[in-house]
Amino acid sequence: MTKAVKRDFCAVLLVCAFAPFSLKAAKEGPGPDAATIVQRSIAVNTADWKAQPQYSHEEHNTKTKIDSGGDAKSTISKRYEVTMIEGSPYSRLIGIDNEPLTAAQAQQERDKLNREIRRRRNESPVQRSARIAKYQADRSEEHLLMQQMVDAFHFRLNREEQIDGIDCYLLDAIPNPDYSPPVEKARVLLGMKGHLWIDKAEYHWVKVQAEVIKPVQFGLFIAQVKPGTKFELEQAPVGGVWLPKRFMESVNASIFGFYGMRSRQEEHYSNYELIADRTAGHPPSHTVAAAEAALNGSGHGGSREH
Repeated sequence: MTKAVKRDFCAVLLVCAFAPFSLKAAKEGPGPDAATIVQRSIAVNTADWKAQPQYSHEEHNTKTKIDSGGDAKSTISKRYEVTMIEGSPYSRLIGIDNEPLTAAQAQQERDKLNREIRRRRNESPVQRSARIAKYQADRSEEHLLMQQMVDAFHFRLNREEQIDGIDCYLLDAIPNPDYSPPVEKARVLLGMKGHLWIDKAEYHWVKVQAEVIKPVQFGLFIAQVKPGTKFELEQAPVGGVWLPKRFMESVNASIFGFYGMRSRQEEHYSNYELIADRTAGHPPSHTVAAAEAALNGSGHGGSREH
């Protein structure tokens, strides 16, 4: 799968986790029906999604390449600290293969952070606007896909069950046979089905599962996404919002009908810290603050290491 096609496909999967699915759902039994449940969850989860840039966090990313027999060929694991610097995120490497960085590696990453802070401080207004606009455009694209995906599925209220002790509505998402994707990135939805767990108390999205059930041409027909492609998203409360806790995707695809690509990626998110962003009048994270203090010659604190 080309880098561009893979990026677009992953974007669709990520957006699936926050998209307001079709409200064409049948009413079943007492209490709110599926349409009402989904409708109530849209506003709640849009607010959660919008709150994400206000938090720094750690991200543990494990990528595995899989051979044609389904066995792992190679695995690499990295841990990052992600925080906002002057209006857009920055990821600082803090661990590799479940081990902390060596002293030399950690210093190298602190030096990279210092250089990036200095670079962003010295940007021209045009450069800064372009950088922030690119970041905001990526997020705006997700909202655009949400609107274009609204008719992709029908929902059915399956049952109520608990996830990690949280009472949830479990809804089944099935493809809408009348759905016609208006943009290329949404084509993969033609062959997907899934499940959604919504907490009964406040309508946050607790868990999302989706899988490809029939082959779909993707990326201007260069790639074909096949059954075996699936993803899962789990979220957890952080203060007054719910943010991602775990994301997993398995990809089974082919390029030009003969080159196969199979992979698995799993991300765990932890140590959320409300930092907002200086551009909104709020202080930066502890790591960025310490790096800036060192650049200014006004402090001796080190970066946060885990």
